[in-house]
Amino acid sequence: MEEKKNAYDYLTGSQIANDIEKTQINKFHTKGGTGFAAEEANALNDRLWGRTVDQVGTANTLNGADRIVDGIQIQTKYFDTPSRTVNSAFDLDGNFKYQGQLLEVPSDQYTDCIELMRNKISEGKVQGVIDPNDAENIVKKGDVSYRQAKNIAKAGNINSLIYDAQTHCVSTGYAFAISFTINFAKLKWAGKSTEDAINDSVSLAFQSGATSFITGIATAQILRSKTAAIGVVTSRCGVRTVVQTDAGKKVVEKVAQASLGKAVYGAAATNHVAKLLRSNVVTSVVTTAVITAPDFYRAAFTGSISWAQFSKNLVVNGAGVAGGAGGWVVGAAGGAAVGSFFPIIGTAVGGVVGGLFGAFTGGSAATLASKAILDGLIEDDAKEMIRVLPDCLQPLAFDFLLSEDEVKAFAEDLKDRITPEFLRDMYQSTDRRRFVYNSFENACARIIAKRPHITPPAIDAVQTILTLKEEEVEAAME
Repeated sequence: MEEKKNAYDYLTGSQIANDIEKTQINKFHTKGGTGFAAEEANALNDRLWGRTVDQVGTANTLNGADRIVDGIQIQTKYFDTPSRTVNSAFDLDGNFKYQGQLLEVPSDQYTDCIELMRNKISEGKVQGVIDPNDAENIVKKGDVSYRQAKNIAKAGNINSLIYDAQTHCVSTGYAFAISFTINFAKLKWAGKSTEDAINDSVSLAFQSGATSFITGIATAQILRSKTAAIGVVTSRCGVRTVVQTDAGKKVVEKVAQASLGKAVYGAAATNHVAKLLRSNVVTSVVTTAVITAPDFYRAAFTGSISWAQFSKNLVVNGAGVAGGAGGWVVGAAGGAAVGSFFPIIGTAVGGVVGGLFGAFTGGSAATLASKAILDGLIEDDAKEMIRVLPDCLQPLAFDFLLSEDEVKAFAEDLKDRITPEFLRDMYQSTDRRRFVYNSFENACARIIAKRPHITPPAIDAVQTILTLKEEEVEAAME
């Protein structure tokens, strides 16, 4: 008996990789990483407060805003001192570069930055502003301090962990919804009742949310490292090889468009897809580790599954996740291409739908293929337990003198009781016969309790039958 497979496992890695690559996390390890981290952290806080945020700064427009929040343009500057923070907003001639924008500064530097901006206004360095008190209308207090932003740019500290947790709390909600929908459809197609399908889908959706949350945090921490940056260089070489052909170039551009939700071409598409592929590799490894962690615990600490079973599950899970990642890339490109021909659908929607479909089908196919291969090499613990189960049940039928109808009733009860958890406990037990006997002894007792009450016959009636039998024997001997 197999456990219910969470279909969302095939999608987790690709979804997280795609979400992460929409941020500037790849720049956190660079010289200006603190500033990029501050932009992302402050934008996240705006979103958590329900504000509409458009991070237009990724277009790298000269003196353009970093983000627009509810229609207000914001330029974020984070340096180690208030003077450096404020001066970075002025050009070589000493004039304010960001007319019509708010200057967002570290929360711990806000008071000093206000005073410095007053001085700049008094010196006539801010065009169109005369009153120094208007500095408060130009300088905006950021949601994080300089030190917090610096920590967010690095891995392995409380600030970056809190930021990642907040970021992936949002994506966890999407994971729950998508997981529920996919698993509900899959269970209904398998013949489940609506009530059972809803119940199982909700449980699987909670698992998906937890997996997405943990995987997202772990992946984001890894991607802050210089090793991850090297991975981008390696994957970029591979993507550049692909784009040398017209067909390959179109595929890369469609994948980038599907991921970003907008048209991307040339080097920009190549760089984005390279980072996306690198992130998919990281998320696939992390996702496989997360979903296989319970099996590791069972094998290492409780002994409820064998190491052979753990190894088999690890390979099957890894194949499914990797197949899902590959399927997402192919599906996203195909979906974006189809969507571009239908204005009602659009590239972005087509890419999302195509990616989900590709990840699910690719992950399912890879899982089935790997399991089929390994089934011929390693017998599942559950199959082994089911094979020996009849011998363990035989003493119960003998001790309780079960009739044919009672054996059928007992078998019906076993259908609901023989779960993956039971089989793991059975595997773990040092005396499996005794474990099975103790597990179902009460069930047999309930069955025989339904037997009709029998009153022993009267002695005279028994004596009469015995007398008749004696007479029959004597007659036969004459």
